[in-house]
Amino acid sequence: MGMFDMLKNAKDLMEQASMGQKAAMASQQAAAQPVNLNDPMWAPIEGVTLDLYAEISAGLMKNTVMGPEAVAKYAESKGVPSGGWQKVQNGWVARMGTNEPVRVRFGNLYNEFLK
Repeated sequence: MGMFDMLKNAKDLMEQASMGQKAAMASQQAAAQPVNLNDPMWAPIEGVTLDLYAEISAGLMKNTVMGPEAVAKYAESKGVPSGGWQKVQNGWVARMGTNEPVRVRFGNLYNEFLK
């Protein structure tokens, strides 16, 4: 690789880093915005709010609950309808995949519940 190629690669890497930094800043700004809890992205799934989902998820980790039956039983003990945990989990994971405010709020709540 010649000197010109190395300089061009360095320039490209600096531009990529700058774009990554801008994306991170935009993400932080989005996370700092107030949320409208009446927005449909916050609607409970099978009666389970994001807050409760985060609490249950953290509890599963904290209490090392393992296996589908044990997980379902734990979730049901926290108010999830019988047989509804998988739908709740799939629903909130899907929303987090498409809504950054949901993802950020979940992460913050989850970390708090792990304490």
